[in-house]
Order: sequence, then structure tokens, then C-alpha cells
Amino acid sequence: NTALRRLRVSPDFHGPPRQIEGAHFIRTRPAPVDQPHLVAKSLPALALIGCDRLENSVLEQVFSGIELLPGSDPAAHCYCGHQFGAFAGQLGDGAAMYLGEVKTARGERWEVQLKGAGP
Repeated sequence: NTALRRLRVSPDFHGPPRQIEGAHFIRTRPAPVDQPHLVAKSLPALALIGCDRLENSVLEQVFSGIELLPGSDPAAHCYCGHQFGAFAGQLGDGAAMYLGEVKTARGERWEVQLKGAGP
């Protein structure tokens, strides 16, 4: 989890939506989905992160936020931007949820994320 070791992580745990200052991440957990259903998958992408042999039922649990893979260290990426014509500030609401990092046999590092996984 190189990103969490090298970048600033808020000392707070995620709570209600609020401004996040001076951090790249805030600790949180993905908001679980009721009765997830796998619609599609990319075997080459799953192979990159060593998940190509997982059963569909496990993929549903992991990529819906219900279960975490061993070594996962979830945190929300902080981001900022404009909304409705005004600056919305820097938020960490789980729009991009960092689950952890995978290091391949070739030494490549891949960040695993969920999109739109916040409460």
C-alpha cells in the first residue's frame, strides 16, 4: 500500500460528508451493496491483480464492498472541484475508494479501486 505510506492520510475516520484538508486520503470502508450481481468482468484485468481464478460469487462480494481481500487497506481518495458553478472544496466521500495495492511477479504495482463506493 505504497500510496498510503507516501501520501498524507487524514487522522480522522470517514464520517458525514465534510471538507478534508491537508490529506490525500481519509480512512473509510466501502458502503456494501445489497444482493450484488456480477454483470461483466475482464479476465485480463483480473489476471493483472491476481484475481482471475476467483469464483464469480467471491468477485461479487469483493467488488461490491461487502468483503475485503487479504491486505486491503481501504481509504477514500480526496478530490476537489466545482459543483453547480461553485467550488465544492476538497472532499473524501468515497467517489474513488482505494482498496489497496497489488504487486505482480514482474514487480509491477497496481492500485485497486472501487468507483462510487462511498456512503
